[in-house]
Amino acid sequence: MVANGTGEDAGVTGCFEQVRRTSAWRRVVLVAVFGYIAWRLMSLLPSESTTIGSAGNSQLAIDPDAPVKANREFYAGMTMGCSVTITIDTHDPVKSKLAAREALLTLEALDEMLSDWKPASELSQWNESGALSAVVSEPFSTALARALEVTRASDGRFDPTVMPCVALWRASRESKSLPNAADLAAARAHCGADALRVDGTTLLRTRSDVRIDFGGIGKGFAAIRALETLRANGFPRAVVAIAGDIAIGDAPRGEAGWKIDVATPNAPTPIIVAQCALSTSGDSEQWIDIDGTRYAHIIDPRTGLGATKLCQVSIIGPLNAAVDALATACTLCDNDADIEKILANFANYGALVVRNGQITTLASWNTLASTK
Repeated sequence: MVANGTGEDAGVTGCFEQVRRTSAWRRVVLVAVFGYIAWRLMSLLPSESTTIGSAGNSQLAIDPDAPVKANREFYAGMTMGCSVTITIDTHDPVKSKLAAREALLTLEALDEMLSDWKPASELSQWNESGALSAVVSEPFSTALARALEVTRASDGRFDPTVMPCVALWRASRESKSLPNAADLAAARAHCGADALRVDGTTLLRTRSDVRIDFGGIGKGFAAIRALETLRANGFPRAVVAIAGDIAIGDAPRGEAGWKIDVATPNAPTPIIVAQCALSTSGDSEQWIDIDGTRYAHIIDPRTGLGATKLCQVSIIGPLNAAVDALATACTLCDNDADIEKILANFANYGALVVRNGQITTLASWNTLASTK
């Protein structure tokens, strides 16, 4: 049993040795074949001195002067009772989405400060306090200071203290009847921008009954602050639109600017703009008929009622929060000369006016708003 076993073991060992010899020969052949293939492949690759994009490798060409095309990402939200749209030129949708979220949070925070609809807002708390002096947030003081500047320049056509008349007019629009003369006189007696002063972040008033309404400047101010948030997060090429108030950042890559359609009779007027703010006021659809007279939703501080004669005005200017308030003030002007008089107080502003179906451009509009 043992001998037979030894002989069988010897035969098996011999077979293994033959397999090993055969495998070794095959490995030599395979190494040689793969070595040749590798050599051929290396010969096809460019050497260190070869320029990618040369005649022999034109399919790999990279043109450093080729224009970079913009890529728009869109985001939507709500603030101050209005829809918000944010457009960003980006090739990184993940990061731009995060930036858009930060911008919406900025809008939400401003709404908590400037809303007169929210009892807990900073504005509502200040209005109800009756305090003659108070330290307020920077956005609050900045928005009010700009509003008062427009008030002075427009001879009171824009007035942030018209809130008592706004509240009275809201009730009139619901009841479709004018307020009685005594109530109107009382509301107007509580108005008066001359009672307000801003010193840094300190707000002063000489009368405790004076209240503020940011309705004519808040959305435009908020749109600009949201645009600043996008820029701070690495996205300067963007547009923030809140209803008719638009803040426009740097031009999209490879383009002269952002195309914006301004509402005008028959068809929109397209303009190409960048690094500016744009606001349109005087929407003819928001009228109410009371006793045969059409009243607009915009309050005329000179009467305390909705305006009965209203033109549509689009204002373009720097990103400093004035365009919203200026558009409101200019819609109450009876003629273009009055609008130009107001805009003379502000450098680099222009207006597009629609009056009785006719379109005119005033001040620096044609310079700031390219139609090419």
